[in-house]
Amino acid sequence: MPRIRDLIAINNPIADHVAARAPDARIAPVPRSPMSSPVPPPHAPGAMRLDDAVRRLRAEPAFADLVRDAYLGRDVADSARRFAASGEFAEVRALLGTALRRAVVADLGAGTGIASHAFLAHGATRAVALEPDPSDEVGQGAIRRLPGGEAIEIVAAYAERLPLANASTDIVYARQVLHHTRDLAAALHECARVLRPGGIFLACREHVVDDDAGLQRFLAEHPVHRLAGGENAYRLAQYEGAIIGAGLRLERMLGPWDSVINAFPAVRSDAELRELPRTRLRARFGALGAAAARVPAVVSLVRRRLERPNPGRMYSFLARKQG
Repeated sequence: MPRIRDLIAINNPIADHVAARAPDARIAPVPRSPMSSPVPPPHAPGAMRLDDAVRRLRAEPAFADLVRDAYLGRDVADSARRFAASGEFAEVRALLGTALRRAVVADLGAGTGIASHAFLAHGATRAVALEPDPSDEVGQGAIRRLPGGEAIEIVAAYAERLPLANASTDIVYARQVLHHTRDLAAALHECARVLRPGGIFLACREHVVDDDAGLQRFLAEHPVHRLAGGENAYRLAQYEGAIIGAGLRLERMLGPWDSVINAFPAVRSDAELRELPRTRLRARFGALGAAAARVPAVVSLVRRRLERPNPGRMYSFLARKQG
């Protein structure tokens, strides 16, 4: 789930990767031609390996909070417990509603598997972790180290070519994954293909830029990208176009400060999100800020400043397969 390349992202960290286990009849493999192959993510020449970048960040005291918030500590059981109890996952569950009960969930770019673990603990009957990285730190090996990890079905795959049968899943969940795809449209078509009619696609915490200059600024300011490469972001219209173009009905689009999902770790609950402008005023100006926080016009001004578009800001998308 987490891609460590997102570790130091605008609002937060984390997301992607997963491995292989024999699927059953409902999650049947898609036949491949001898010439077909997964689509690997871009990787900067000479870049540090992802595992090495994570270990380096763990070793730096200055990054301790970021590693924790990115669920990238070595203790995957601790990461799984914290994610399942987080305000972010509570909001994910609220968005999915009753669809999560007895659902088959495809966890796209599952990383350490903490989302798959959480889905199984909250009503899903099956979790298929789609993760191409065999890593013991941030991929398939980490999933196998989870308590109860044997219940998670690990499938090695990239988003652009999913080895799952048509209409075989109830939910496709992607946390900080789409912006890493090399072919966004192909990835969305695959997500739509494996969803049953009425199934839900939920993409969380996707990086957004407005233009090429914004992308370059985002990449230049991203410490993990400088270590391991592979970071990216798309324009908002590209995400929308790919979702709709895949035949999915876009039902919700959450901006950077519309939900704790995107605003984490700046806030960790809906209550903190609502209070954020006042909290910022009090933190910066003390007693004067506390007084200003009681003036609606001042609070609105602070909120508008928070909502200024920064390169790499995060959006989430909820869509449904029609039919």
